[in-house]
Amino acid sequence: MNTTDEEFGPLDVTIRGPGEPEVVVVAGVHGDEMSGIRAVRRLREADLNLQRGVAFVLANPAAIEAGERYLDSDLNRVFPGDSDGDREQRIAARLCEFVDGRTTLSLHGTEAEPTPFALIHSGQEREFELASELPVPYVVDHWGVNEHTITTCGFTVEIELAAENSEDVADSAEFQARAFLQRVDALPGDPPEADPDFFHMGEPVPKPDGESYELHVENFERVPEGIVYATVDGAALTADEPFWPIIMSDEGAEDIFGYRGQKIGESLEDVTETWIGENREPRASE
Repeated sequence: MNTTDEEFGPLDVTIRGPGEPEVVVVAGVHGDEMSGIRAVRRLREADLNLQRGVAFVLANPAAIEAGERYLDSDLNRVFPGDSDGDREQRIAARLCEFVDGRTTLSLHGTEAEPTPFALIHSGQEREFELASELPVPYVVDHWGVNEHTITTCGFTVEIELAAENSEDVADSAEFQARAFLQRVDALPGDPPEADPDFFHMGEPVPKPDGESYELHVENFERVPEGIVYATVDGAALTADEPFWPIIMSDEGAEDIFGYRGQKIGESLEDVTETWIGENREPRASE
């Protein structure tokens, strides 16, 4: 069934399956990230043999209609929100409340990386396990960085897909959502096999003022010390220590290329032994 604005405030929610929703699939946290939005719209209309109640949510309908990332403030930077704040702060507060106690997948898009990957927050340790069983090659913990995203609300995993609004990327978003629904026993069948590597997102990599930018490294591939990772107006920027690029792009954000990362494991067992918990000091991964 489709719900009403009166019931869920600023959220556009469709509930399918038996009983009250125990699982949530969210898109449209940013109104211009169309692949997830298209996937949620498809799934709302699909003939799904749902075994659990599922809520399909478009988080920021006004921004989606306007084709804008947001209208007042960046929704994925203001969680847990403020019920008395601006438009996006109110949405964040309502969405955080809505996903509380429910297993949630949030679909997003990024210009920096064409390969889908998972973002989690290790304050929710279960997110590592859930993300490790989704069909993505990389799982990124952003603990200590971007602390006001939807992953800090409830039990939520975020999947980042390519930003382009194409049929292929929409298909990829739907594939991820269906795999998630299988993983949480909302759809019958087994999700595709997964064997991701695990990373932690660290400090941002500044983008100096310039006219032309060129990135010379690939996301999730180790950059040794001394390697030129980018040029700005022809001037080389050299790595002063090894790192793994995460969400790095020569376009994208105005002031940063992306983030320096570190590899924290090649299996969930690695991550459990060396990273999760109060003492986050993973062993070096060469």
